[in-house]
This record gives sequence, structure tokens and C-alpha cells, in this order.
Amino acid sequence: MAVRKPLGIPLSDHIAAVAAGLFYREGIHVVGVDRVAAEAEITKRTLYRHFRSKDELVAAALRRSPRISFPREGDPAERIIGAFQAMIDFLRRGAYRGCPYIIASAELTDPRHPGRIVVRTMAAKRRAWFRDRAAEAGARDPEMLSEQLDVLFDGALASSSKRGETLPAEAALVAAQALLAASFERAAARAS
Repeated sequence: MAVRKPLGIPLSDHIAAVAAGLFYREGIHVVGVDRVAAEAEITKRTLYRHFRSKDELVAAALRRSPRISFPREGDPAERIIGAFQAMIDFLRRGAYRGCPYIIASAELTDPRHPGRIVVRTMAAKRRAWFRDRAAEAGARDPEMLSEQLDVLFDGALASSSKRGETLPAEAALVAAQALLAASFERAAARAS
């Protein structure tokens, strides 16, 4: 079904958004640039004027994939827990078929592919967000805590997707609370 470009949106953003939806719903390798152009109501030539290759389009689409908005307010520990609650809320809202970055990683086997670079960048940003909040909260080892929280977050997304329910994400929320409590208990014990 064709998607008209909303007013005030740059054409390249519109094309990437259409591609993001198609790639997410149907798969990167299944959807060709002809289909993206048709759905975006543009010519293939116009598409290639904005994106030199399908690989470039894939990377742009991944940058516009649906994201979970992490909390910007509250103390750092509350914000970390809020990120897990935001995941649960996100999963309850719609037609989630899995993390777009995990799906893309499964399809894009070349680690140098521009899409894989976007995936690594986005994953690093999430880990950095967890690390920064953990450091602000006074965790003894913010780097390790961020790795633990990120693995928990990714696993909950994958498991919730496979099972079609939010119970894994809800379990991850409880596990994140336990990780935070243990991290701060160890830090307090070492400080005394």
C-alpha cells in the first residue's frame, strides 16, 4: 500500500521511513528498491538520487526503526527501571515482531555492511545510556552493570517477541531491579 509523503518531511526521510516499515515487516532481502520506490510513490531514479545503494537505504531505514523511548526524568536508578517499564509499554502497544536490529543482524551477515554498523552503533548507545545512569547512581562497576542490563534488555525483547507476550519483559524488569539492588549493596558494603 503506497504511503504519501507527509508535508514538511524531507523526501529522504520519507523514503527511509517507508523502507524501514517494509524491511521490518517483510525482511530486508525480500523487499527490493522497486517496491520501496512504489510504496513511497517515487521513481526508482529518485530513490537512487537520495540513496546510492540499497545498503545505504538499509542503514538509513535502521536509523528510523521503531525505538523505545527511555525516561529523561527521575533519579538514575529510577530511569534504568523506567527503561524496562518503557519496553513493556512498547510491547503492549502494537505489532511488534522483534527487535529491528536483531532482525537486521540476522539478515546482514557482512559485519562491514552499513546496516550492521548502524546496529552496533545503536547497541553501543543503549549500553552507554545504561552505563551513564549506573555511574550517576553510584554503581561500583557501571561498565559491567551496563553489560548485564543490556543483555537482559535484549533477551527480554527477543523472548517477548518469540512468545508474543510481555511476561519475559516483566521478568526482566524484576531482574533489573535485583541487579541494581545487588550492585548498590556491594558498593555500600565496600564503602563501609
